[in-house]
Amino acid sequence: MLPAMTLVLLLALSAGSCSTRASDPPRTPDRRQGASDPLLNFNGIWVGTSTSDDGDKAKIAFDIKREGNKFKGDYRCAPGNAVCRNNVDRGWVTGQVNARGLRVAMQDTSWCMYFMDEFYPPKADGEYTCYMNGGIADQGTFELTGPPAAPTDQGEAVGKPKP
Repeated sequence: MLPAMTLVLLLALSAGSCSTRASDPPRTPDRRQGASDPLLNFNGIWVGTSTSDDGDKAKIAFDIKREGNKFKGDYRCAPGNAVCRNNVDRGWVTGQVNARGLRVAMQDTSWCMYFMDEFYPPKADGEYTCYMNGGIADQGTFELTGPPAAPTDQGEAVGKPKP
């Protein structure tokens, strides 16, 4: 009796899993004309500070050039109340305007991810995590100031929060 019940259960499961119903087509994000890319105005020279979780501060700068929906550029670091991590003062930036993060490849083969929590040109801030040899090497926050936001036809700055 037990083998017969097992056989009936297996047949019922296989019949349900082999349904001929067509699956829904994959959904794509809604790209309305009013929808904006988070880092669309991340371009030019942005300077500021990074503060590691242990309180060490360094001066940082990004020189960003947009190329379509991607951007790349240079990263620079200068000592604040502490030296730059591993005394590395240079890196190369890559990213996309439709994401809130960017990647910095460092001279010493480590790399950092910077995620923008707030981005209202000419101000930006967020969190970063740096990786080396398969582990986390540093974490913290950053604040940046960039070029003034471009005015729109209505005279308002693009990306500026409305009161």
